Amino acid sequence: MYYSSFGILALLVLIIINYNVLIHPSQDATLPAHRAYRTFLFSVIAFYISDILWGIFYILEDKTFVYADTVVYFVTMALAMFFWTRYAIAYINEKNKFASIMLHSGNVFLFFMAASLAINFFIPVTFYFDQNGVYHSDKARYLTLLIQILLYSSTAIYMLVITTRKDKKSKLRHRTIGVFGLTMTILVIIQIIFPLLPFYAIGYMIGTCLIHTFILEDEKEDRRKELERRLQIEEIQELELGSARLMAFTDPLTGVKSKAAYNEDVLGIEKRIEDGILKNFGLIVFDVNDLKLVNDTKGHKAGDAYIIEACSIISHAFSHSPIYRIGGDEFVVFLYKESYKNHQANLAEFKNTIEENKKSGGVVVSYGFADFKEISEKTYKCLFETADARMYERKRKLKNLV
Repeated sequence: MYYSSFGILALLVLIIINYNVLIHPSQDATLPAHRAYRTFLFSVIAFYISDILWGIFYILEDKTFVYADTVVYFVTMALAMFFWTRYAIAYINEKNKFASIMLHSGNVFLFFMAASLAINFFIPVTFYFDQNGVYHSDKARYLTLLIQILLYSSTAIYMLVITTRKDKKSKLRHRTIGVFGLTMTILVIIQIIFPLLPFYAIGYMIGTCLIHTFILEDEKEDRRKELERRLQIEEIQELELGSARLMAFTDPLTGVKSKAAYNEDVLGIEKRIEDGILKNFGLIVFDVNDLKLVNDTKGHKAGDAYIIEACSIISHAFSHSPIYRIGGDEFVVFLYKESYKNHQANLAEFKNTIEENKKSGGVVVSYGFADFKEISEKTYKCLFETADARMYERKRKLKNLV
């Protein structure tokens, strides 16, 4: 039972430390090396299970089950070796003679193991049990172990050699695979000497722990850092985009919304009109009177100051509404909710302010208001044209006002 106890411990350790790899693989599981390693882990699990059962059946002296499980044990051992070579080749990720040799060696080893087990049913060449039920190894088993020693040691030597041309991070990971091969080489040799002790299982437990710590966890940390770096870049880009958007959507002279913001918001209004969502709202179109005269007689700086003052008057009267400068001397205000309900009072106040300015020689701004409920054609275009026409009508009245 001691033999099986170690197999159970090794199986639990492998499942615990590789739970995410086995049950919840990450996006990296699509990479060839990660796919190969996951398959290798499943083959090791199968090997552990057969190894555990072998110890139990051997103690129970059940010849039929112990013989069948011994065959399974050798099959799972061969599969684990086969998938290990696939993992090593995938991780090296180089098309060279070594990779080709490893690939063919894994195939040959699997075929040899299957052939020797098939022959063993008729002639004991791999293992046998004597009359007392005692297990004995035979020549083919020792040959398979020697082949494994050769494959594991070759992997170890190659990995340790190529680390000389790898960077620091990659060097550690390739060296870990080399140490895995070296560990398995040593423990397979010991297994030959002590066939009834679980040194093979010990090798897999040490090797998979090494790969988990120095390759999988190390790669996970790299992915975390890369994700942080990308998030930082995205945050910077969003800030830059937000800053650029704010600049594009703000009129640099007056500080109210720009024509670009107006065009975008109009699209949203048109969509809500089409969907029947927007019904109670209004629009005011403004035009600054005599701006050309100010520019021609006092200069463009005075003209800019004139526009700023006009915008200030509009902003004061309609402080709770979005205000847009859509041209040199043109402004637009959208009226929603409370500002729409109070538009008559606000327009009356604005009208009085402008008429006082007209008398005192201050800034004069014409306006035209249109109510969406009152227009004949329920479109934004019709609403704007109505307000614009009323603005020009108001402009004519202001010119005649003494």
